[in-house]
Amino acid sequence: MLKTKLGVSIALVGAAMYFLGAYSFIPAVLLAGYVLIAEQNEWLKRQAAKMIGVVLLFGILSIAVSWLDDVVSVLNIIIHWFDKGASYLSIPANLTSLCQYIISLSKEIFLIVMGFMALGMKNVKLGAIDKLLDKFMSNNQQQM
Repeated sequence: MLKTKLGVSIALVGAAMYFLGAYSFIPAVLLAGYVLIAEQNEWLKRQAAKMIGVVLLFGILSIAVSWLDDVVSVLNIIIHWFDKGASYLSIPANLTSLCQYIISLSKEIFLIVMGFMALGMKNVKLGAIDKLLDKFMSNNQQQM
């Protein structure tokens, strides 16, 4: 069984990163930072980068959904410049809140599943994130 410099199994550290990512972003990034800086195992480094990528992707989705409320607010301001008696626009049935809950739940479930897969040192194929990792983390990069 492969071990880290701290003596903990690589699979356990990989799983811990994903589980921490589901719980809180800061401890997950701290552990991933340690892995990327201090550890030599390529699989573990790839898992650290993948966990950060997944959390950032869900964060971007969450930001994009929250912009819906901002766009509606801007439209309301513009409409009321021209027609003081116009009714206000709103997003029906708190749709943005529902989408935020769905994104948050999806992120947590996804990271927990990836954590259990990391315990068995298995990989989850994530198209765009894997392509970026192949591009930026390969050992045979050409020098510019």
